[in-house]
Amino acid sequence: MNKKEIAARLASRASITNVKAQEILNHLFDAENGIIGDALSAGDQKAAKVLFAGFGTFERRTRAPRVGTNPATGKPLNIPEKQFVSFKPGKTLKERIAALKG
Repeated sequence: MNKKEIAARLASRASITNVKAQEILNHLFDAENGIIGDALSAGDQKAAKVLFAGFGTFERRTRAPRVGTNPATGKPLNIPEKQFVSFKPGKTLKERIAALKG
């Protein structure tokens, strides 16, 4: 499912136009100017978390620096610290997925 399809479902369920639904999604999820992106890129590491109760949590995390191996030369390679976003599903979402017959 892509953003356009999500916007169409949101418009249908909330009785709003597709354009308005797309605007809402853009305000939430735009990587550069969206509300969630703003929260995750906040200066304070502890505040860089967005919780949707029952659905899950988006959190900015730090991957520690480490020494890897250059696959082309086999020589050691210093890999610097890196910031990334993780998602942890909430209890309700986990239960809904676990209940699927597969």
